[in-house]
Amino acid sequence: MTHHPDVLVVDDDPALRDIMGAACAALGHPAALAADGAGALDLLARIVTIRLALVDVVLGAGATGFALAADIRTLHPDVEVVLLSGLGGSIDAASGGDALILAKPLPLDKLRAVLDGKHRGG
Repeated sequence: MTHHPDVLVVDDDPALRDIMGAACAALGHPAALAADGAGALDLLARIVTIRLALVDVVLGAGATGFALAADIRTLHPDVEVVLLSGLGGSIDAASGGDALILAKPLPLDKLRAVLDGKHRGG
């Protein structure tokens, strides 16, 4: 049986991207992987089962997860965006719009809560 991805992981670091994708899959949520915003938007256009995007705040080459989150909200409003940052408190949370911003590395219990939609407090 084929499992269609329901999560998109976007990170410019290949090792972190692969680890996060493997963790999502191990928790029962197959993930599509993208290294940048263009790749992420291409995958979202082609894979209609994606409902959640886990996006690194810093994507390299001057790109930001904040800009990608805005594009996803515009082009794919049914896809929730969760931003991940290894920068700690040095990021401006207001730049994320309505996206949740979580610190990396994300513990598995926190990742499970995000994947299962339990992070929304509802």
